Amino acid sequence: MPEMRITFLGTSASAPTRDRGLPAVFLEFKGEGFLFDVGEGTQRQFMRCGRSIMKVDHVFISHYHGDHVFGLPGLLSTLALYGRDKPLHVWAPARQLPHVERFLGSLPTGVDYPVHYHGVEEGELVRTESYAVRAYRLDHTAECYAYVFEEAEKVKADKEAVRKLGIEGPLVRELKAGRPVLWNGRVVRPEDVVYRVPGRKIVYAVDTRPVVHDYARGATVLVHDSTFSHSDLCLALERKHSTAREAAELAR
Repeated sequence: MPEMRITFLGTSASAPTRDRGLPAVFLEFKGEGFLFDVGEGTQRQFMRCGRSIMKVDHVFISHYHGDHVFGLPGLLSTLALYGRDKPLHVWAPARQLPHVERFLGSLPTGVDYPVHYHGVEEGELVRTESYAVRAYRLDHTAECYAYVFEEAEKVKADKEAVRKLGIEGPLVRELKAGRPVLWNGRVVRPEDVVYRVPGRKIVYAVDTRPVVHDYARGATVLVHDSTFSHSDLCLALERKHSTAREAAELAR
């Protein structure tokens, strides 16, 4: 299994079509699952794509319009039906989160596994040794957030520098950990032999005018709203969406 996999479960807007489900993108990274939005029918899309809902660890809701959240109650219930016991983390805009939490807690089927609700505001949400997730405010008719998943940078050794110095494996590990070492009577510092490689960056920014800029620069994958064709720019402006041309220009 690849270290990172992105599955587009749904890319339609407002209502499903014959060929496309409502918004949902599933990111798998080093054994963890991150679901961005959960439109109606997301569970079935998981099955159609050969992915498992049991692998979802985090759900990130961009905003509370129905086409982005109506699949959440069913997802929670089915996870309980399947015997889930590990925690699920639900991230959603903070201001209305208490209402969502009360509604989901009142479902007659209930859930018997831990569900942790987290209110989203701009800034860093999660950081581990392997990745970080940050949220940025978008320009939509409702409070809406972009999510940026960024893999931790990688520290690598310059093979040619290591060869010239004749440094052995254990000392290279020390240098990669940021610690200087003594070798053949001289101090070798990390900057002499190691360099850093930025990690991959996934940006999820849907239902917005094209305001995604600095934080999306250098993105490996940019998932961006393109609800309207450019001939319907007036509608895009009125409803706070982007056209396909605007999204392409921003990506370029």
